Amino acid sequence: MKLNYTIYSLAVAAFFMVSCSADNEAFNMEAENGAMQQQQQILFPEEDGSKALSGQGTYRVRKIIESISDTNYTFTRNIKQISITDAQYNEIANFTKELVKECTSNKEKYDKAFKWIINNVKYAQGWVDNSPYAVFTTKEAICQGYADLLTIMMHTQNIPCITVNGDLYQPGTSAFLGGHAWNYVFVGKWYISDPTNGGSFLISSMSSYSHLRPTHIFIPIFEDEDFQYNYYESHLNICSIKSDKEQIVIPYSKNGIRVTSANPSVEVPASVKEIYIGKNITTLGVNSLGLGYLAPSVEHYYVDPENNILESFSNVIYKKSGGKYEMYLVAQSAKDIELKAIEYIDKESKIKNLPKLETIVFVPGTKSIGSWAVEKCPNLHTAYIPEDTQVDNNAFVGVAKDFKIVRGNYTNIPQIKY
Repeated sequence: MKLNYTIYSLAVAAFFMVSCSADNEAFNMEAENGAMQQQQQILFPEEDGSKALSGQGTYRVRKIIESISDTNYTFTRNIKQISITDAQYNEIANFTKELVKECTSNKEKYDKAFKWIINNVKYAQGWVDNSPYAVFTTKEAICQGYADLLTIMMHTQNIPCITVNGDLYQPGTSAFLGGHAWNYVFVGKWYISDPTNGGSFLISSMSSYSHLRPTHIFIPIFEDEDFQYNYYESHLNICSIKSDKEQIVIPYSKNGIRVTSANPSVEVPASVKEIYIGKNITTLGVNSLGLGYLAPSVEHYYVDPENNILESFSNVIYKKSGGKYEMYLVAQSAKDIELKAIEYIDKESKIKNLPKLETIVFVPGTKSIGSWAVEKCPNLHTAYIPEDTQVDNNAFVGVAKDFKIVRGNYTNIPQIKY
């Protein structure tokens, strides 16, 4: 974003007892539930003394950067998020090499490329191809183009540089201007670089760049044997589950920083069937829920009972607020789910695109099930719905041909008998 220009802003396992008996005598599940609870307690991550990120993004990202032990800053040489061909890259590389040929240090190379961009690229007033090669050739861009071009130019010189995204404020005020993109560059010291607006600041001088507040670093920042981590929606986030184990425990922290988000951007391995979420996780995503569409083989989610924000029940994850529950995420490979008492279930529910779902239970307290509340669940055969719950004619769309509604007040799945 260019200052003073028009702003171009940017889900506990369910157990079914199948019986030839016609009665509804409840099956005693205490032993099974106790064993499962014990298992969950073992699998949840333990508190480890790590610190959660706090404050504005300016402080959060500095904390992350300063926790990095890799002095080569390998992660900052990742340009997979940027669209560029080999031929385009090589052309920019040749140009940059010539541009900085007389420079004797990485700092001088950075300064030279930074100044070339701010002196030659104009801020576009309408739609523009914002890819780095297009910016390089047409010399027009909005903020993302400025930042990505600098990242590519620095990459050609093996200088650590990343593009970050976040919010821009009018310097010295609390006036929010909109979304923005800029860079973090390491040339002996970290610099916060805003080529769109001609600003370059030492990371230690936070007051000089407090108007730049990062919310996203899309590339992986940390990596270990089982996970990759990035900075997403202002959280230290699990952006990739690499492990092919059947049971996955989301870690409590990385590099002394608490992990508070689990929102992968790449598909979870098909071998993963269960995911355990500790009390440290506060979000699974706001604008996009990776576990909602990138975990097709997950059958069960379990959330630590000590989690104050999230709760799991019968393969559904809920957000808790003021004693009420908001459906958040449904395990994509769940066969059976029982919902908590949510008064109104409509097309904004998360009961969609569940190819293995066979049975769903709506409990007393559910007042209505609206149009398109359940969609694209081709193996859904039975819905148990209380007698007094209103159901729209097209509440169930894209379900099994033999789909039926069974009326009655069922309070938990173990009580259902066939």
